[in-house]
Amino acid sequence: MWKRKKRWTAAALLLATVVVTGLCWYILYIRQQFYDEGTRNLLETYEQVDKAFTIFSRSNWNMLNEWGKSLQAANEEGLAEERLRSYEAEREIWRYRSVYLFNENCEYWSIRGKHEKVDHLWTAFEEMYRTGKPTVSSYIMRSGERRVVYSAPIAPVEIDGTTYTSLAVSYRNKTIEELIGGNAYGGQSDCYIIHPDGDVMLSEEPKSEIEDWMDNLFDYLQKHAQVDAGTLTRARQDVAEGRSGSLSYWLEGKRYYLVYQPVGFQNLSIVGIVGRDVVDSGMRKIQNATILLLAGLFFCVGIVLVHGVRTDARLRVEEKERALRQEEEARQQMEDLANTDGLTGLYNERYFDALLKENELYKTPFVLFYLDLDRFKPVNDRYGHDVGDQLLKEVASRLRSCVRESDAVFRIGGDEFALIVNGAVTEGFCKSRVEKIKAAIREPYRLKDAEVQVGTSCGCAVYPCDSNDVRAIRILADHRMYEDKQRTGRSRE
Repeated sequence: MWKRKKRWTAAALLLATVVVTGLCWYILYIRQQFYDEGTRNLLETYEQVDKAFTIFSRSNWNMLNEWGKSLQAANEEGLAEERLRSYEAEREIWRYRSVYLFNENCEYWSIRGKHEKVDHLWTAFEEMYRTGKPTVSSYIMRSGERRVVYSAPIAPVEIDGTTYTSLAVSYRNKTIEELIGGNAYGGQSDCYIIHPDGDVMLSEEPKSEIEDWMDNLFDYLQKHAQVDAGTLTRARQDVAEGRSGSLSYWLEGKRYYLVYQPVGFQNLSIVGIVGRDVVDSGMRKIQNATILLLAGLFFCVGIVLVHGVRTDARLRVEEKERALRQEEEARQQMEDLANTDGLTGLYNERYFDALLKENELYKTPFVLFYLDLDRFKPVNDRYGHDVGDQLLKEVASRLRSCVRESDAVFRIGGDEFALIVNGAVTEGFCKSRVEKIKAAIREPYRLKDAEVQVGTSCGCAVYPCDSNDVRAIRILADHRMYEDKQRTGRSRE
């Protein structure tokens, strides 16, 4: 009797453990599903806000282009000022705050007759003057209020002796919020339009715990919110590169969902922030009811079902991960073989060309060092190619010691080598690094039973200081290498 009771007790404890474990797993699983579903819905919601903002922006640019043409015609008749004042009647339709002219000297003239120099407005027009295209931007007034500005280049217009080259309309931040319908989730959401670096271009009045004076969204979250650093870094990169994504964070004891996606112009992104409780409220009721149901089901068939499903899922995942690892390892091996010099283990000319193009594509600063060995041929002639090959390997090893792990060393062919040192350089860097390379190469080599010594001629070029074309950088570095060879009277012999 006692033994039977112990068996039942052990079975009950085991079953209770399985039930609790299953419920915990289910809660974690559902929480992830809530996050995935909630952020997906948020992205769809803010996609509609994005479309409304895009339509509104393009409408403003079309209006400014039409006004610009009309203004140019009036300017030829000396009626530019009168024509500008006629645009005041459009305020009831468009709900803008002001219409004004602007030029490259930060001078502006408004339809209300105000004319002054306003350097603090330049940031709102800088992108337009840089690209020559209509833009949307914002600035903070001296009163602290944010204004959104739509601007477009126009043919020069002269008023009171001052020439203006752009036409703009400004809106109150609150007006834009109302016009694009950004009050999603019953007015319990935050909506931002941000630049690639996270600076806020347009914002709704915050409904969350975020301060309304916030200028850079990511900097604010990093400083005030509880958010995974890696996730925040990924979000920064996504926004900078125009990708969509999501993250969650804690602020003032509340959890929020944040989604972002590109607007479609000027590298801007739209960001939506909603409290988790707001997004998940409906699904959470379903979760609670489901938990009660699952608790009953676990008591009946939990042990066998959960074990079988989890084992099968684990095996499938492990098999898939193993296949992916093998595929990735094989791909990496093939890529390494294609990019590596078989003798020295350095990168080859194929990868050299690819890395130059990549640096040019992403505008990455670097210094290119070109060099070949002096007196290498006599080593081959006297000691044979085996010693020559061993010498090349030793040279490769010494060149690696002259750069960081983040830099790259290449064997271009024969006894020609190249080094790419990444990052901007200070004055005197190239000269000191060339001396370091030459000193490393000059040291005698003990190869088999022979001691040999070779030198090197080296030239360098800096990207983008010397040229913003990597082909020109390569030619320049090679040319300077031969100039170095001529100065010292050395030859490839």
